[in-house]
Amino acid sequence: MKRTIQKEQTKQKLQQVAIRLFQQQGYQKTTVSQITDEAGVAKGTFFNYFKSKEEVLHTLGEKQLLLFEQHTKELLQSEQPITSSIHQLFQLLVRSYEEANPQLVRSLFHISITNETFHRSEVLQIEQMKHSVILLIDEGKRRGEFKENISSEEVGSSAILHFYGILLYWCTNPHQLDISLQQKISHSLSILLSGIQHS
Repeated sequence: MKRTIQKEQTKQKLQQVAIRLFQQQGYQKTTVSQITDEAGVAKGTFFNYFKSKEEVLHTLGEKQLLLFEQHTKELLQSEQPITSSIHQLFQLLVRSYEEANPQLVRSLFHISITNETFHRSEVLQIEQMKHSVILLIDEGKRRGEFKENISSEEVGSSAILHFYGILLYWCTNPHQLDISLQQKISHSLSILLSGIQHS
């Protein structure tokens, strides 16, 4: 039991150090040796937990997905308006990317485009996030907040596309937005959801 806890602590430390170095000096410039030196472990220890630097980033995405899904379950049980729940869900996601910073998010997009394995994993995670949004939209229709004749699948896809489109613009042009990332996402969602709400 103690050994299992120690292994998990080592994995978390390696991930935390890696993410901090990615943020400070960039993903491409960070080496595995720098990560292990900073974490105070042997270089080979890194590969006991991660196959590559890319996998460190992927585990970050897995944590985001887990939080996203857990929060969705809680929101489905909540009595607050579904529109508010959808905004709340995306703000949770926005905060995690803002904490990562634009440079690291750019690296995520770049690796997703250039690494086929990483790309497939990211697409799967995005599809699972879309499923959570669809559940909320279906609940909104059930409660009478949204129009029944709209496609939950299409609205869910549009919400995710809006989010990642704005996220891409933010991480490549961080000083060009006249408002914060959170405000931009919230504004975009409000426009999208206003089209499916009962007047």
